[in-house]
Parts: sequence; structure tokens; C-alpha cells
Amino acid sequence: MSFKEKCAWIVFAAMLWIFGGYAWSLYRAESFGAGTTGMMLGAIIGFIVITVVAHILVAIFSGGSGDDQEDERDRRIEMQAERVGGFVLGAFALTGLAFSLIKGHYLIANILFLGLAASEIVKNGWQIALYRQSS
Repeated sequence: MSFKEKCAWIVFAAMLWIFGGYAWSLYRAESFGAGTTGMMLGAIIGFIVITVVAHILVAIFSGGSGDDQEDERDRRIEMQAERVGGFVLGAFALTGLAFSLIKGHYLIANILFLGLAASEIVKNGWQIALYRQSS
């Protein structure tokens, strides 16, 4: 497994865990509105800490494989995954705009925030699938 694929797995797993938990917390609290700013900041900080630590550990235990040159396959896979993730982000952004006309500003923030997370989850999941398919 290449270093880039390991990094995609790290981001994919961290996004599912942190932002899935965030979405579940909103659902359980039955609140997608006011009072969720602290939870949002906690999710962002938690994601950053987990991914930084995991990337450092992978770099240490990979024996220098982080210095691998990016090849055409890596660029193609990343480009295809970015495109699919962009479609997901666009759908959530449009949904956020529609709900903003109906419900209010906090709902917009949460929909767009979860849209960004979903976009990254899809992008990294797609990258992993493409890496698995091409190996």
C-alpha cells in the first residue's frame, strides 16, 4: 500500500468517525441550530489532532515511503476522486441554500459543514477504491 493510499485511509476513517459522531450528536440532540458552535469547533480540532498524529505515525513506521515520487496514477486517482467529492459538495451547498430560505442561518452552517465533511469522506473513499482497483 502506497503512502498516499495510507493517507487517504487515515482521512477517510477520521472523517467518518469525527463527523459521523458530530452528525449523530446533532440528530440525538434534535438540534441543528443554535448552540452547536462548540461541538463544531470540537469536531474540527479533534479531526486535526487525529489526522496529524496518524500521519506522523504512518510516516515513522513506513520507513521513508512518504518520499515516494507522485506518479501519473496518483495524479489521475486524486483528480477523479476530487471530481466526485466536488459533486457531493455542490449538492450539499445547494441544499444549504434552499434550507436557508426556509429555516435560518444556523441550519445553513450545519448543512454546509456536514457537506464539507461528506465531500471529503466521498473523495477519500473514492481514492481508496481507485487504488484498490488499480493494484
